[in-house]
Amino acid sequence: MATNEIFQGYRMSVACSDPTTPTSGSPVRYGTLTGVALTDEGDGGNAATETTVDFGPTTYDLSCKGVNDSGNSAIVAGDTIFYVDADTPKLSKKSSGYFFGVALEGVGSGSTDTIKVAHIPSPGSGTLGSGTVGATQLATDSVTTAKIADGDVTVAKLEGNLQKGFIPLDITTVKLIAANAIGNTTEGMLPDGNTAPSLARVNGATDKALRLIWAASSSVEVQFPSIPKPPDLDDGAALTLHLMMAKDTNTDNAAVVAASIWDGVGDTNAGGNTDPLAAATLAEYTVALAAGDLAAAPGFLNIGLTPGAHTTDAIYLYAAWIEYTRKGA
Repeated sequence: MATNEIFQGYRMSVACSDPTTPTSGSPVRYGTLTGVALTDEGDGGNAATETTVDFGPTTYDLSCKGVNDSGNSAIVAGDTIFYVDADTPKLSKKSSGYFFGVALEGVGSGSTDTIKVAHIPSPGSGTLGSGTVGATQLATDSVTTAKIADGDVTVAKLEGNLQKGFIPLDITTVKLIAANAIGNTTEGMLPDGNTAPSLARVNGATDKALRLIWAASSSVEVQFPSIPKPPDLDDGAALTLHLMMAKDTNTDNAAVVAASIWDGVGDTNAGGNTDPLAAATLAEYTVALAAGDLAAAPGFLNIGLTPGAHTTDAIYLYAAWIEYTRKGA
């Protein structure tokens, strides 16, 4: 039986996942659980493939190495300890492993030493044990609304969606442009049912969705109000304009919408065209502003939209927004 036990925890005979042949007194893994072998495999009345394991909470003297996933790193009392299948010794600060417990003593950087470790049963499930969040456990774009609602946010699911910033653009506030200037109309150059483009519901009785409508052959430019840059904007990453658009038919299947994007005052147009509106159905179209064309906050963006040639089809704009990368994400 193991002689390095200091306090007693929960015990069970299991066929360990790692190592291949557990020995008494050594740390072991059973699925996502970790523990300490109390017998050699097959001894102590166990079946040939089973080992009696203490799953904790318990304190043991165990061999640990002063390393983390980036290289040598000293262990100090209070550090989280992980179990790594491929390593010798199995225990270290590598958060890419399975959660094991907490160091109660220190180990020098790059050194190996036997120290007291408080073994704590892993509270989570999944590919790796849980308890702390490490870089390896985080996967890009892995947190979704459904995962949060289901209570399934784990250490593998936090990075990607928190990195994305969002700026909504109100299609009802665009100004109608005439000869590169705000036009002089009784509507104040705001779209309504009489203007070109017009602003209307899809169907006043049965479909209340609002949309801007460019009638066939109409290519009047519209411009959104100035868009202040958010303070968390990463000017080293691209910014993307998103447009939800459709057509009434699909005759002009090469029609595009030009998005002019100007940064602040005195800039040049860094926008471009959407992909062709090659289907009548509602779809998302994008225009990117390259990182090299984007200045840091504070500042503001100026965005205008001008349909290309569409002699037969009406073009509809239902919604618009900007997605950007947050600094430090």
